[in-house]
Amino acid sequence: MDTMKAVGFDFDGTLIMSEDKKGPAMATVFKEKFGVKGVKREYERLIGEGYSRDAKVIVLFEKFFKRKPTKKELKIVADHFGEHYERSMSSCPLFKCSEVVKELRSKVEYMFLLSLENEKEVRKIAKKCGIAKHFDEILGGPTSKIDHLKHVLKKYNLKRKDVVYIGDAHSDVTAARKMGIKMVLIGKHKKKEADVVVKSLCDLTFSKLLD
Repeated sequence: MDTMKAVGFDFDGTLIMSEDKKGPAMATVFKEKFGVKGVKREYERLIGEGYSRDAKVIVLFEKFFKRKPTKKELKIVADHFGEHYERSMSSCPLFKCSEVVKELRSKVEYMFLLSLENEKEVRKIAKKCGIAKHFDEILGGPTSKIDHLKHVLKKYNLKRKDVVYIGDAHSDVTAARKMGIKMVLIGKHKKKEADVVVKSLCDLTFSKLLD
């Protein structure tokens, strides 16, 4: 890769440690609002599969109620889960070496942050945790990551070969591959799963992105 003009980051599980908190939060919402137990395990099965929050709720309703949720029920879950999510992120549990974002910001023209969680909540948390200032765009759900990537490419007149996307889930790999964008996968994955695989943010360097 000769040039790199833009870097995109996934949020949950990549920059901030949140995945272990979202299952209990969703379980609490379903128990308090609908009297349903056993949601945590089912919700955690959906993490990393590319579902937006609303899509996960629909799957859960089909599992436990054998029907899709109403608009009112979707709003109830969104409002209360959002409260739990923001509260659990109030301590800003950023991953060690998240300062790599600052380093990359100084070397590329554009940086963007993508999440499947509610966009307003993600922006609020990113700002509170001091990382929002590094990104030109912070985009969230319910829009898909593929649509967000299309938006970024068009808005900033970027060629696919000049963009790198960094994430921790197989759904991130799927989105990057569909868009023809280089993918860096963080975590204990096999090397063949992405263009570059690193164990943690601490192992991520600008030169590795150019390999």
